[in-house]
Amino acid sequence: MTARYKRILVWVGYGAFYLFALLLFGYWTFPFDRLRTRIQNEFNASQTGVNPLTLRLGHLSSYWFSGIQADNVDLVSPPSTPSVEDAGTPTKPKVMRIDSVHARVSLLRLLFGTTHVNFGADAFSGRISGYTSDADGGRKLDVEIEGVGLADAPMIADLVGLPVAGQVSGEIEFLLPEGKLSKAEGKVDLKLSGLSAGDGKAKVLNAIALPKIEVGDLTLLATTAAGNLKIDQLGAAGKDLDLQGEGSVRLRDTVDASVLSLNARFKFSDKFTNKDDMTRGLFGAPGGAVPGLFDLVPQNKHAKRTDGSYGWRINGTFSHPTFFPAASAGDFAKAAR
Repeated sequence: MTARYKRILVWVGYGAFYLFALLLFGYWTFPFDRLRTRIQNEFNASQTGVNPLTLRLGHLSSYWFSGIQADNVDLVSPPSTPSVEDAGTPTKPKVMRIDSVHARVSLLRLLFGTTHVNFGADAFSGRISGYTSDADGGRKLDVEIEGVGLADAPMIADLVGLPVAGQVSGEIEFLLPEGKLSKAEGKVDLKLSGLSAGDGKAKVLNAIALPKIEVGDLTLLATTAAGNLKIDQLGAAGKDLDLQGEGSVRLRDTVDASVLSLNARFKFSDKFTNKDDMTRGLFGAPGGAVPGLFDLVPQNKHAKRTDGSYGWRINGTFSHPTFFPAASAGDFAKAAR
């Protein structure tokens, strides 16, 4: 080896050692506590809706050198306003716990001008993983969901209005032109296995405490074009309930502001309504002339159809959905107006 090559190797060695030392000490001394505080403060400051969430991060650390990981992540909802019956009873905020969540930037792709971020989370007894990447003048988003438990997410029960259980699996693929959800193209393919609703205590429409209803496996297939998500299939045929839905969602850049235009129909099975004295009192005996308590609620009475099913029109937004009885197809158009 010539003296010239030896000098080049020495300088390359100095540069490599400097870079290694810089990265190593940067890794050891990175201010994760300050970053955790900043993430919390920025998220909490952005929550300006009616029910703002509060983010609490547990331990924050590095993930595969170019990423970060947070453990024991809590999303806390504000205490709900007590109902008339529960006036004076203190309410507690609901906490949605995510065991761990991480995100990592691909340094190799970053060198070529592409921002590619892999992410994942262990949450609700399941796992969520995916990536987001610059693509064709927009942003590609791919999310895979594996066995996420609905019972472990209390905010979902708040959205539905009843305690729910079951597991969600599937995939969501979106291409976001200009990074905007309102222009999204893609598809949604989800399956909810072992879905059930109600626990015999929580009341629907603030009037009736429904016993547990076994909905079974629910399938949701949807396609998105120019920000309009069209539901291709939404249905479940469980032993207690037959549920079918259709319609569309006009996506907005803020998910809570997305506009709903949905039709839903459900029917309780005769076996369920005739299960015991409680269900017969709630829904009436099959073929009986005396209506159950469920049909005495005005909204349910107006939603009931001749075949014994109940039809509803769902409008509004994700954050503020509104439900209109629709006993016939003509009622859907009327409710939409």
